[in-house]
Amino acid sequence: MRLGIPSTAVGDRFGVSDRAVAAVASSFPHDVGLITSKNSDLVVDKNKLRREKAKVRKDLKCQALSEAQALPLKGLYFDGRKDSTLIEERVDTKRYMRKARGTFISY
Repeated sequence: MRLGIPSTAVGDRFGVSDRAVAAVASSFPHDVGLITSKNSDLVVDKNKLRREKAKVRKDLKCQALSEAQALPLKGLYFDGRKDSTLIEERVDTKRYMRKARGTFISY
């Protein structure tokens, strides 16, 4: 029996290690009695978590791309304003700051 564990990807959002999430995810089925010495299919290890997180990320990326394609860009206009950006240049061991001028883009 395969266990879908997409909710364990929330540990990635809060910075919890894969080992800690695997320990918590494996402890629940063990406490309920689903994991025994003969049936250890539901044990979650850090590699299963990494694969599941990769699947969740891929699904979210596809979902975001489909939403972005549903909202087409109507127009892109250049209004002629100039924008100043600070750029740091390194020459040998010295650093020099200068302003670069760029065009301003409005939507």
